[in-house]
Amino acid sequence: MSDLEGLTRRLMEKGFRKEEIILRLVKEYMDFKDIKQESATLLAEAIYEECKKSDIRIVSDPFMRYLLDINKSNVTIGKQGVGCRGSGDFFVHKLIAELSETEKRAYLSPSSLDDAGAVRISDIEGFKAEDDLIIVSKMEGIHSRLSDFPFLCGFHVISCNTFA
Repeated sequence: MSDLEGLTRRLMEKGFRKEEIILRLVKEYMDFKDIKQESATLLAEAIYEECKKSDIRIVSDPFMRYLLDINKSNVTIGKQGVGCRGSGDFFVHKLIAELSETEKRAYLSPSSLDDAGAVRISDIEGFKAEDDLIIVSKMEGIHSRLSDFPFLCGFHVISCNTFA
């Protein structure tokens, strides 16, 4: 499935009307997901509204615009190989693992270079469990947001994968 936020932003920049963008997004949903058209339309409208409200071009205050803007590297996540288990993906996962290290070791920590993490209940101070219960958390859909919200995204990646 396409990066729907990226597609929406690109179509907005090219001057497509809202109705045209919504129809394109609905088609993407209908091609890739087994959902009703009404649901696809609601999701498409939500994506459009999010992209419209987070468009930095609408910020009028020059200082705020400067503060919220990012320096462009002109290297996309795809070209870097992130998200496809290319060398870039392992590079980013290693950085995340290094940044999220704590003195506590999780059952499945960021050092596993995965988008998942796990903690054993018996390893958590103050919890007593008769069974060997393990809580697993999986992070999905994060790579498409790296281009628009790199600092916020990085924070969420680290906080969602740190289990101690």
